[in-house]
Amino acid sequence: MIFYADLGEDFKQLYENRENCDVKIYAGEKLEELQTHSLLLRARSPYFSGALSQECTKDQHGYFIFRFPTISASTFEVILRYICCGIIDLHELHGTEILKVLIPADELGLQKFIIYVQKFLIENRVDFLREDPGRILQTITYHEAFDDLKKFCLDTILADPVIIFGSNKFLTLEENVLLPIFKCDELSMDEIEIWNCVIKWGIAQDLELKDNVENYKDQDFKALEEKIQNFIPLIRFHEISMGDFYFRVWPFEKILPEELVDDILRCYMVSKATPRFNAYPSRISFSSTLIDKKHLILFASWIDQKSENYTKFEQIPYEFPVIYRASRDGNKSIMFRQKCNNQGATIVVGKIQNSEMFVGGYNPLSWTGNDQYSCSSESFIFSINNDDNCLGRLNECDNYNNCSLDYDDYCDDYDSYFNYNNETYEYDQSNWAIYDHTSYGPTFGKGHDLCCRFDSWISNPDTYWSIGLPNQYCVSDWEVFKVVKKG
Repeated sequence: MIFYADLGEDFKQLYENRENCDVKIYAGEKLEELQTHSLLLRARSPYFSGALSQECTKDQHGYFIFRFPTISASTFEVILRYICCGIIDLHELHGTEILKVLIPADELGLQKFIIYVQKFLIENRVDFLREDPGRILQTITYHEAFDDLKKFCLDTILADPVIIFGSNKFLTLEENVLLPIFKCDELSMDEIEIWNCVIKWGIAQDLELKDNVENYKDQDFKALEEKIQNFIPLIRFHEISMGDFYFRVWPFEKILPEELVDDILRCYMVSKATPRFNAYPSRISFSSTLIDKKHLILFASWIDQKSENYTKFEQIPYEFPVIYRASRDGNKSIMFRQKCNNQGATIVVGKIQNSEMFVGGYNPLSWTGNDQYSCSSESFIFSINNDDNCLGRLNECDNYNNCSLDYDDYCDDYDSYFNYNNETYEYDQSNWAIYDHTSYGPTFGKGHDLCCRFDSWISNPDTYWSIGLPNQYCVSDWEVFKVVKKG
């Protein structure tokens, strides 16, 4: 019989009673005193095991003395309770406070403690990175023991780069912190946005450089080139549109290798030319300014009519590149048609003005501008209330029974809503699923159930069940995603 529980409780009492302590630890700026036992420290920490073997660390009263002015007493108390009692209690601590505990734990060689705390932080403080992303990244980058935390933070940033690049705080980050982010194929940013961030960061690293490139002299371009030279090979310039290249990249042409510039221009001018430099595959990116990856998981589940939803972004069998954004490309029919005609299956998403609600629809066919209705049994329209954890009402064509439903209901009661037999699957309304008028934006249904008129959107339920929209409303912005099957 082994009584681990009794042993642990005895050690806890020994630590809390502070009897026969022979170690004094002074922690924090005020050097607050903590006392404990050298025997426990030797057995539980490689750092203390080595340090306590040196008799010179004792004071005149026989105490071993340690000073940690950069570690607060409250932080060190958490570590000592683990070393001496085998207890870790992090539930009252915020994410950044937990990170402060990890740093000295690494210095003290507490590997099991580090593994547990990383796991706790990832599972119980999922939004901790948003508390102070710059400082957190700067901290964990230089600790090899924090691999789990590094991976979690990197994956989080790749999926939602606004965490870092949504403010100017990234300008204070070191190059070694940013490079791993820009190296990743999964970074969900347009390539021109990456270029803009790199330029902005490079300028911020030299106090002599100014934002107005028109006033740059040769020495200014040289200074900027030196700052960002390790970033330039990571940028997929061939993914940047000709217009963006001209207005945003070309002013800095002097900092780019001549052969790279020639290669980019060749690819713009020669049909089907392939790049020779920086010829990486397109990033597996998601560059929407409206929605995030959890919405794409939802869309993919709806497209595939899943009885159980996909749970991870990596599971979904589609990519969703943004091929049109009204605020970026122009909120006009001609621009929508230029960007979206003959692109295959697409999903349209609009954000209703002054709300957190999204509306949209899935067209499994190509937009063509043929001024006709198109038949589809796979199209749907939807609304999503972002305040309610991505709850949405999926709507397929009319003869589906009770087809307007909440997303939670959709996951739980799929079979009761969709009965795929001849009586419910075949319906006439599918003839009016898509309306493809040249002067309209995306339009679904005969009514029209969901219709983009650019300045305003219209909802007249007819072909699809109502998704709870007013007859007329405005959207602050809208995007079109191409639905591309992976592989």
